[in-house]
Amino acid sequence: MTNTREHPAAADSRPRRRWAFLLRPGWIAIILAAFAFAAACFLLLSPWQFDRNSERSAQNTAIDASITAPAVPVTDLLTTTGPPPQDVSWRVVTASGEFDQSRQFYVRLRQDSAGQPVSEVIAPFRLDSGESLLVDRGYVSFGDVSRGVTIPALPAGQVTITGRVQQEQVDPANRSPVLVDGRVEAYAISSGSLTAAAELAGTSGGSGTGDFLQGYIQLTANSPGVLTPIDLPQTDAGPFLSYALQWAAFGVIALIGLGVFLYREAFVPRDDDLDPDERNPTGRNPEEPDPAEPQPATRRRARDGFDRSQLYDD
Repeated sequence: MTNTREHPAAADSRPRRRWAFLLRPGWIAIILAAFAFAAACFLLLSPWQFDRNSERSAQNTAIDASITAPAVPVTDLLTTTGPPPQDVSWRVVTASGEFDQSRQFYVRLRQDSAGQPVSEVIAPFRLDSGESLLVDRGYVSFGDVSRGVTIPALPAGQVTITGRVQQEQVDPANRSPVLVDGRVEAYAISSGSLTAAAELAGTSGGSGTGDFLQGYIQLTANSPGVLTPIDLPQTDAGPFLSYALQWAAFGVIALIGLGVFLYREAFVPRDDDLDPDERNPTGRNPEEPDPAEPQPATRRRARDGFDRSQLYDD
């Protein structure tokens, strides 16, 4: 009798609805999620990190150019009418005049390059031209401040100082200066902080009056009046480029993974997806033993049914 059962390979070659599973809600959700994630990686996350890398590169280039530029008079870059441009930050400037000894104040909640708490010391400086300038002398350790250690005094009389241009700071919480153990401590470096600090200390009528140049300068090493100078910013590229490439790779991996799952679902069916004949191509009852397989050995019994193994004590 001719066997009419088709071979599994032949059965698989006949037309089947391999892609019907794509209409299932679960698969639709998986496909949409994979494409949405890939689109976010390619169109949002990776470009965002590329933009941050470009911004960091431009910032580093500007900082390097400012650090190496020759010093110019402070009034060439700072004015009383508007803040200094971003591209002049860290430029070295010089100024001639006198420090106002009476209106010095501290700026709290700062850290040095090692992450240790410090306080920066700010003093007004009266220029020969009549304007006033905020000067960051550098920092002292917070421990010395708390113990009341006396800091070096400001130089008296006419001096020429050298510093780097900075934008004025704003305290996000808009906190007012406080008086601690006889010293004034503020939260930001600005002419407004100086005014509030002077009023708090009762020294608003100091010698450093006049129109303030917007912005301030950080004294460089060896400048008259400097304490521990503020460190220059690090100009490393940062992790943004690697993050951008990682997001792009995640998008590619998501699409490849989706393709693998779709292929397996379409061309590598599971047992519960097979036809009965494909599940059991031999036609044998799975509960019956396979004659081709070796059967477990049984103990030989006598013809009368007596088990001779019982004669011996194993």
